[in-house]
Amino acid sequence: MTTDTDALEELADVLELMHALAGVHGASFDEIEKVRKEKAAKRGGFTGKIFLIEVEG
Repeated sequence: MTTDTDALEELADVLELMHALAGVHGASFDEIEKVRKEKAAKRGGFTGKIFLIEVEG
């Protein structure tokens, strides 16, 4: 079972990756946050824990 502490450690790793990728693409984390907020306002976020798994074509 994953504890909250374990999850926090993993989230820190994901955040570190995001910062590195932002740098590779010449973007600031503030720019990424702005785009994230715009997308969440337009299409919704993930706070409801509902995820799209598959789309049939």
